[in-house]
Amino acid sequence: MKTCIFYLGWLLAWPLAGQAQGPGLLNPVAYFFTEDFKATTADDSLAYCVETTFRDSLSGMMRVYYPSGKLKQFVPHGDVRRRIIYGTLSNWYENGAMRSKEDFVMGKRHGDLLTYYPDGTPKRREQHVHGRGGVGSCYAPDGSPVPYFGYEQLPLYPGGETELLKEITRGVRLNPKETAEMRQEIAQVMNTPHKNWKREVLVELVVAEDGRLADARVVLSGSPYLSAATLRSVAQLKRQFMPARRDGQVVKCHFIVPVSFTLEIPPQAASKFYGQPPEFYGQPPGLLGR
Repeated sequence: MKTCIFYLGWLLAWPLAGQAQGPGLLNPVAYFFTEDFKATTADDSLAYCVETTFRDSLSGMMRVYYPSGKLKQFVPHGDVRRRIIYGTLSNWYENGAMRSKEDFVMGKRHGDLLTYYPDGTPKRREQHVHGRGGVGSCYAPDGSPVPYFGYEQLPLYPGGETELLKEITRGVRLNPKETAEMRQEIAQVMNTPHKNWKREVLVELVVAEDGRLADARVVLSGSPYLSAATLRSVAQLKRQFMPARRDGQVVKCHFIVPVSFTLEIPPQAASKFYGQPPEFYGQPPGLLGR
C-alpha cells in the first residue's frame, strides 16, 4: 500500500481555507496562518494570509500572501472543496521574482513544470502528461546543466515504507477500554450479513527539516479505539526519517500513511457463535496488522 503525499509547504493552506465558504459567495474570504500552518488572526504581524474567491458554486481561486502583503502563491481550482487544481499554479519569491509555474488539469500535473532561482535564472524545466513526469532538465545557479533530480521526494524511513508500516502495526497495543470497544465491534460485525473485518487508519505524519517526526494526527478512521492506539505506536518510532525535498531543497513535509488492520477472533468462538455475539471464554480478540 502506497504512502501518498498530502502537502508540501503551503499546499496545507488550500483545504483549510476552501472549506469555509459556501456556494454563491463570490466575495473573497481571508484566513490567516503562521509559518507552521496554525490558525491565527489578522493582528499577527507574522501571519500569512490565504484569500479564497469562488467563481461559482465549485470553481474558484486562492491567493496566499506573505506577512509583508506581497503575493506568494496563486492556485486556480476547478473544484475548491475537493482541492482539484485546474490551470497554472504559480509561486513567487518575496522579492516578486517568479519561483515556479505548474500546469494542472483536473488535479493532475499536465503540461509545464518550471522553477527558477531568486534572480530569475531557470532551475528546472520538465513536462508532465496526465500526472506522469516526462523528460526534464535541471540547471545550476549559473545556468549550466546539472544531472536531473526529482521535483518532490517524500521523507524516507530507514528500511522504507514497508518497515515503517511494520513498526507502526507491531507497536499497536490496546488498553482494556479499547479492547472492550473492539469486542463490541466484532460482535456487531458478526451480526451483519456482509462481514468486513478490514480496518484502516489514515495517519498524517509531519516530518521536520532535520528528519524528526514533529507531529502526527489521524485524518480518517472508522474505529476510534484503533486511532488512539495507532497514534501511541507512531509516537514510539525510534528512528529518524531522511527529510523530504522539494526542487532540491530540504522541506518540512506532511504526508499520509495508511495503516491497515484485520480484526480476528478465536477460532472456537468464530465456529460456534458465527452470526451471534461471540463469547471469548477469556480469550481476547486479536488484531492483525496488514
